[in-house]
Amino acid sequence: MTFLSVNTVTKRYGRVTALENVSIDVVAGSRTAIVGPSGSGKTTLLRLIAGFEVPDSGQIVLDGELLAEGRAATPPYKRSIGIVAQDGALFPHLTVADNIGFGLDRKAPHRDRRILALMDMVELAREMGDRRPHQLSGGQQQRVALARALARQPKLMLLDEPFSALDTGLREAIRMSVAELLRAEKIMAILVTHDQAEALSFADQVAILREGKLLQSGPPRDLYMKPSDPGIASFFGDAIILSAEIDDGWAECELGRVEVSSSYRGKGRIMLRPEQVVLSLSNGAQPCQGTIMRIDFNGPSSLIALSLGKDGAPLMVKSARLDLPPVGSHVQISLIGQAHVFA
Repeated sequence: MTFLSVNTVTKRYGRVTALENVSIDVVAGSRTAIVGPSGSGKTTLLRLIAGFEVPDSGQIVLDGELLAEGRAATPPYKRSIGIVAQDGALFPHLTVADNIGFGLDRKAPHRDRRILALMDMVELAREMGDRRPHQLSGGQQQRVALARALARQPKLMLLDEPFSALDTGLREAIRMSVAELLRAEKIMAILVTHDQAEALSFADQVAILREGKLLQSGPPRDLYMKPSDPGIASFFGDAIILSAEIDDGWAECELGRVEVSSSYRGKGRIMLRPEQVVLSLSNGAQPCQGTIMRIDFNGPSSLIALSLGKDGAPLMVKSARLDLPPVGSHVQISLIGQAHVFA
């Protein structure tokens, strides 16, 4: 069931069109990530959903309630939407407890108990309640911001690059705990991020914007393995894009005969992810397909520059193997899965 619907929304700032006819539906109980390069309209879309901006045209509907139709819009405080910003936006003069309880009625019964429950929910030690924001780590500040947003039990949580200022290891841990918390509380979430890996791991649906237009949306695996154009392919990670002659489910290209996931026929381009390419030492029974020119060790994986003995740039292959053939080795190439065809 659709919980949030953004219908042909357009937003302009003077002569600059920040968003143009953007439409996206978000299913109840799901998590959506909005990605795209700087200036693509990600934060503008989030601000329109939150009510901090109003669209020039289009509709925004949340849980059956019309929030905006053109410039007629429900104010932010009536939308039952929580938001966590990149820097947390905590009040520096208030304690942790007062920050968390800021949106709660001071005369409400059990207010203090609710604040403690929220601290437990986001895994903050209760003794931190009397601290000020400057006495907290970055991860702790984001947990306070999340607890404050959860305090009023929103229908929808908006996350505007909330993990980007954190160290890599902490970022992953906080992201996983936030995702689990939102799932447990059955709160739908929209994450705006510039981190492609973060979007793919956090969301059930990913939408990519470019120059204010929605290019593609769908499950993370579809955007990664079946991007609609080479630009999206490269945005989501390393991609091997080759010209090919395609016919009857197969493509003839630099790598030889490759199975494809399309019935398209004719000249075209295909895409493989580097992790689909497997290298093995040539045993002499078959002709050598490539030569390892360089290996860049990156910890859990290595990036390999592979010469195919033809003019042009080397083929870049990613491998998690620890027993890689040494530089200068002649290797055979095999593939995992099918190549994607750009229509």
